[in-house]
Amino acid sequence: MNHQQTPLGAHPFFHALDVDSLCEAIETRLCATPVALPGVAKGIESVANFCPLPRSQLWFCSYGVPLSLRFPDSDYVRVQFCHRGSGATRIGRERVIVSETQACISSAAAQIDFGQDFQQVVWRIPSTQLTKIVSALSGAPLTTALDFAPALDLTLPHSQVLLQLLNLVVDTLQIGAPVDQGLVLAELEQALIVSLLCAGQHNCRDSLNRPSAGAAPWQVRRVETYIEAHWNEPLTIDMIAAVTGVSSRSMFRAFKQSRNCTPLEFARRLRLQNARRMLESTDSATTVTEVALACGFSDLGHFSREFHAAYGERPSGLLKRSKTTAENSTRDGS
Repeated sequence: MNHQQTPLGAHPFFHALDVDSLCEAIETRLCATPVALPGVAKGIESVANFCPLPRSQLWFCSYGVPLSLRFPDSDYVRVQFCHRGSGATRIGRERVIVSETQACISSAAAQIDFGQDFQQVVWRIPSTQLTKIVSALSGAPLTTALDFAPALDLTLPHSQVLLQLLNLVVDTLQIGAPVDQGLVLAELEQALIVSLLCAGQHNCRDSLNRPSAGAAPWQVRRVETYIEAHWNEPLTIDMIAAVTGVSSRSMFRAFKQSRNCTPLEFARRLRLQNARRMLESTDSATTVTEVALACGFSDLGHFSREFHAAYGERPSGLLKRSKTTAENSTRDGS
């Protein structure tokens, strides 16, 4: 197995080539208990990759042998997505198949059964972070623990959006270290969490669907001012709720009616303006990739198209022109 070619391959966690090493890694690094072990002692290849996000964690696991692991109760929600093969997760008396068409969501103690070829991407979100997002969306404190139905049908439209966002996050993490892409990853992760709340069946769905109070014009102005002052920071749902004192759903609706765009679209316009400024006043070492990531764009093609739509030229063209102008000025002044 080419480790670098696996999902999150740029972030290796452990690599085991025998059962003893695998068991030690499972117990000490995954904090799980092996229940059923393979009958071979050598000739295996087990890989785990791990990458922390601003609010959650992403894992990739491939053990290469049939294996069952028991995980204890946790204070996070675990979402398992199949990458290859199929497996199963047992939560109490319920057994959920993890396949291309179905994911599993759990937080209680669970036993995960791996087939020999089963590979999975696991997303762990602290329960406290999910509570913050639900409270911000609904505009009221969450009074009960969030509880998901374990089986998630991946063929439904909301689930397809969730999968697309997950793949985008995984691809973004292959570009570089998470610390270099804090703005990009924070907003992608937030979209991923909201998508999970839309796709999954849970006990707080009614509170998210319930109509909420409207936002006043002064609250819209406050959000606008906040975004202008913090354009280069992640724009989060819970921060919008904290700044205004109303639900983020109400604020998004009022902002759209008043400004003809959402707060995120407004932030994107400001980031494009600042990207243009950075490209115009650049030094010789600056690249389009650096500017795009600094301004919250992880997809260079998308950044180029949006920049061209806004300013009539590609960012690479503006950068080249700016560098040529700077070189000519230096030469004329020497």
